[in-house]
Amino acid sequence: MNVPDLIDRTRIQMQQITGLPAETVSRCNQAATGWMLGIDMLEHRSVPRTQDLLASFEVNLDENGIITSWRRTGRFLRNQNVES
Repeated sequence: MNVPDLIDRTRIQMQQITGLPAETVSRCNQAATGWMLGIDMLEHRSVPRTQDLLASFEVNLDENGIITSWRRTGRFLRNQNVES
């Protein structure tokens, strides 16, 4: 599976699981048994947009791009400078 397809598939699966819109994929690493992605999801939309609340998730996938586990690793405002 190529990386763009893997990212698209992960975004769709996470939207289905959480009910949240996917914002950005911040990392993608091949692991021994598949893939690990970091993805940010929009938890709460605000006005102004800089005050949106985002959640970061770590997502593990098998070699076919199917999610095997996921966990929320943090929450932050869109305007926050977040370092990983």
